Amino acid sequence: MIRFLQHSEIDPDKWNQAVRNSLSPNVLAEYELLDLLTGDDTWHALVDDDYQAVMPLPTRQKGVLKYVYTPFFLPQMGIFYRQELHPEETDAFLQEISKHYVLADVLLNETQVSQKPYNSNFTSYKLDLQPAYNELFCQFHENTRRNIKKGEKMLCRVTVEEESVADIIALFRTNKGSEETVHFRENDYARLQRVSDYLLEHNLLDIYGVRTADGQLAAGALFVKDGKRRWFWFSGRDNRLSESKPMFQLLDAYIRNHAESDLYLDFNGSSNPNVARLYQSFGSSKLFIPFVRRFKNRFWERVGESNIYFFIFPLIFTNKNFSFF
Repeated sequence: MIRFLQHSEIDPDKWNQAVRNSLSPNVLAEYELLDLLTGDDTWHALVDDDYQAVMPLPTRQKGVLKYVYTPFFLPQMGIFYRQELHPEETDAFLQEISKHYVLADVLLNETQVSQKPYNSNFTSYKLDLQPAYNELFCQFHENTRRNIKKGEKMLCRVTVEEESVADIIALFRTNKGSEETVHFRENDYARLQRVSDYLLEHNLLDIYGVRTADGQLAAGALFVKDGKRRWFWFSGRDNRLSESKPMFQLLDAYIRNHAESDLYLDFNGSSNPNVARLYQSFGSSKLFIPFVRRFKNRFWERVGESNIYFFIFPLIFTNKNFSFF
């Protein structure tokens, strides 16, 4: 039986065990990290029987209205179960959400299948790191190989565990983060730092950087170590030094250093077509992650489809994390 549990009712040990033993484990969905990722908000959960299957529900509230959202820096959520769920089992969880929330936007994981059509699919990219590096390199697109060699000719140097998280965050903030399409706030960057500190403390984070011949930090990236998966989790790049193509060199170095292992690199997808092309250019394969939107009832669905929603409850849409439209 599926139960709705308030945050205070969740057993942390049983929760973590359920996530770790699931078909698609995700270290960022473990109890302590969910606490850090939701920050000033909170999260509740759906739990089947004695933690046979679990589903985190990051929660925000505007007035009396509660909704489920996907926090920044949390790739995928969904239902964590040690076996593949039947479509009707997935739908039972999604239906249960509607009993407790006016609306919900949920990014599932690649193991989830529903009887009902999904609202859309989020595209991610995955690269198996078992082959030898030379074999992997041959699968790179020609332009990618050319950009890697360009950085080498410019005497750029890849650093491993030399850069600080703070410097990589600052690199992002002053470049990509200054664009209008990026909606990170001060508390989001602070949260990213706190989560990174936790991951570093537990040896769950790799830090790579690229410095130019004169020592300037051109790019940096954080990779989360998650069992056999390595998340390309967060990165920053100096736009002024883009001529050296530092991100190509950085990713190439990470792939080289982890080739011939039982790991795989999850690029974590992107809605930006240019970034998506970058991920594909390393010979990665596509993964489709289901995205679902659920309303409490047909009334809320109709309201959500009409413009009057903005007049009735405008505060809900002040949070850019919530991708309702």
